[in-house]
Amino acid sequence: LGACAGTASQVRSGPPDQSPASLYPLGAGYAWSYDVETSDSPPVLATARVARFDSGVATVVTGPEGEQRYAVTGTGIQRVGQPGYLLKAPIALDAVWESGVDTSARVASVSEQVSTTAGTFAACVVVEERNHASGQSVKTTYCPGVGPVIVLSQMEVRGQLLTVTARLRGYSVESV
Repeated sequence: LGACAGTASQVRSGPPDQSPASLYPLGAGYAWSYDVETSDSPPVLATARVARFDSGVATVVTGPEGEQRYAVTGTGIQRVGQPGYLLKAPIALDAVWESGVDTSARVASVSEQVSTTAGTFAACVVVEERNHASGQSVKTTYCPGVGPVIVLSQMEVRGQLLTVTARLRGYSVESV
């Protein structure tokens, strides 16, 4: 996927589209590849691909066994069969919403500029999710017209803080 997914420089002028549908475009055939690493192991390649988009529901495949379904509406993007929103409109600094069981999300920034091997992206939105029961946190940087560019997950495992970082390597948001 990294070879067929292009790189881009997404620094634009004018007001960016920071709607949930722009921050995580979910058209059939769209795909992303990520370099995923922890502090004590070399990076591995991970991919995500929209296998289907029917009646406002996207099916995202993340591996041989991994599949997540998202409902895309004017209100936001929800995980099908789960409470809360992945992204909820309107996207604004310090907006808060429920994103899952015992989990809330907060918009920490609406103006990030980030660079990965996939390109440089501006007007990105940082969403921080925290599970109140487990303490697990996920900080996702979504960039307009691209999707998740950086995902930083932290949780305590056997008394040790485990950090997993995924950085966008390549992407294709054109229908196949």
